[in-house]
Amino acid sequence: MKRLATNDPSGRHICYRAYVSGQGWQKPVCDGTIAGTSGRNRPIKALNIAVHGVGGIAANAFRHTAEPVDGRGKRQPSWTAVTGDGRNFTIGSAKRNAPNMLGFAMSVGTGEICDTVRLRGHDWGGRVCSKPRPDFTFGGTLDNEVWLEAVKLTV
Repeated sequence: MKRLATNDPSGRHICYRAYVSGQGWQKPVCDGTIAGTSGRNRPIKALNIAVHGVGGIAANAFRHTAEPVDGRGKRQPSWTAVTGDGRNFTIGSAKRNAPNMLGFAMSVGTGEICDTVRLRGHDWGGRVCSKPRPDFTFGGTLDNEVWLEAVKLTV
């Protein structure tokens, strides 16, 4: 992120990496590059994210639950605090036996944020975008039996 911000100080960027079941943390990628795996049946457990030029970012993970009430997973207890540009944060969990991520919600302070996701048993979905807070984008599913395999994020 620091290198992108130095080379393009007035630009907007998002960098992220996925914690993938059976692989661990992947190398960071930025601005629409794939994080996770595509069609390999490996769920994402967590996402680590940092932004530049968007007035900060906040997010929440939607995760698998062992005891679904209505066939849906559960969101994390609360959204992250707004994390300023250049600082990273994590949604989901990289702990041993952490639940799979089913989806996520994200919001930025200025401009827009967009996502494209790939879910277990599905092809890539369409690109979804949202305006700044209080709007947010949702990528993924609420279905407790389907999980997030890969993401592409842009700002």
